[in-house]
Amino acid sequence: MITLLVFAGTILVLVGVHEGGHFLAAKALGIAVEEFALGFGPAIWTRRRGETRYSVRAFPLGGFVRLAGESAPAEGVPGERTYYGATAWKRFVLSLAGPAANALLAVVVVVGAVLGLGLPRPQVAGLVPGRPAAEALAVGDVVLAVGGQSAWATGDVGAAIRAIAPDPVSFRIRRGGEELEVIVRPLYDPAEGRYLVGAYFLPQILLPELQGVEPGGGWSRLGYLPGDRIVEACGEEVRSFLDLYVRWEAGCREALVARAGERRVFPLPDSLQGLAGDASFRATPPIYERPPAGEGIALSFGELGRAVAGFVATIRGLLTRSVPPGEAVSGPVGIAFLLGQGVQAGPLAFLLLVALISLNLALFNLIPFPALDGSRMAFALYEMAARRRVSPRVEMAVHAAGFAILLGVLLLITLQDLRRLFG
Repeated sequence: MITLLVFAGTILVLVGVHEGGHFLAAKALGIAVEEFALGFGPAIWTRRRGETRYSVRAFPLGGFVRLAGESAPAEGVPGERTYYGATAWKRFVLSLAGPAANALLAVVVVVGAVLGLGLPRPQVAGLVPGRPAAEALAVGDVVLAVGGQSAWATGDVGAAIRAIAPDPVSFRIRRGGEELEVIVRPLYDPAEGRYLVGAYFLPQILLPELQGVEPGGGWSRLGYLPGDRIVEACGEEVRSFLDLYVRWEAGCREALVARAGERRVFPLPDSLQGLAGDASFRATPPIYERPPAGEGIALSFGELGRAVAGFVATIRGLLTRSVPPGEAVSGPVGIAFLLGQGVQAGPLAFLLLVALISLNLALFNLIPFPALDGSRMAFALYEMAARRRVSPRVEMAVHAAGFAILLGVLLLITLQDLRRLFG
């Protein structure tokens, strides 16, 4: 029920902002707005102000703006104040305003979330014995900067190491409330084909403490119980699940387990699936910190830029058939599922997901497909370039056909989402 409410509220906001962009642009350009509605279906509240009817409708899953003359002849409205009576540049700006409003919302949400809630700092989540990092770093260290550059994401750490290697890399860390500067010299790993320091960096640490054990699974059959904490593996101290994984990968199959004040030796699962798939492990909470304003804004626009690049790559993959449609597109059911996961992941993850959906909505609407804003912009651009216009009747028929196609595609995507979730 909560997921449904979150989904309905999010869609209402995103589509309301989109249509609000069209509405404000129409008012500014002098194009008559017959109705501005939130929701679909029968109206449960209406009010008329001037020439515009404002309404709230029964199903809060979107909204719409009805412009004079857009889909039917307008009565009592001067021709130049109707949609098709307006000049081409006005129709172009009007069509662009909806996607622009969604893009602006994405910027505001991301910047607000980053500066208001902060970002999770990378932490040392595991160390490889015998590698350089094991001599200077410790599990639980909070990484503040690498090579003099602030670290706000795990990718920042790896990128800085690659940029500096093979020279020594300076790490500014926080350990036990004290800030330290340590030096690590990367080593070249032929198997990986790159320089490594021998550490895992993640926003939170998976502890070697079993939180849940699947009945009949590998851990259960070996005698493990929820609450068991692995303190050593083959005689070496274990401080995180990744410490355990490193030792398991090296061939260790024996663990010393602390249980109810006692210590007992248990075998470890033989397969990687058994090691990682049959039990859940307790995790430390992420450590959120607010970046300085300038740095936070730069980080925010970096995230938005990567989102735009991802959208473009997805569209290119769909066109070249290198990306299956089922993996690239989600309908209402898939979006509701993602929003539900975002709520569980916390406020930052949820807000960033909302911003991503808003940005994708803006970019999707810019595609020049009939019924989308991009198609209306294309008609306006054609008129400005060719100095001749397409008949409004023809344009309306094109958009109607495109709308029918989009509804059919939406139905197929929804069925696919249902099969993926419940099939």
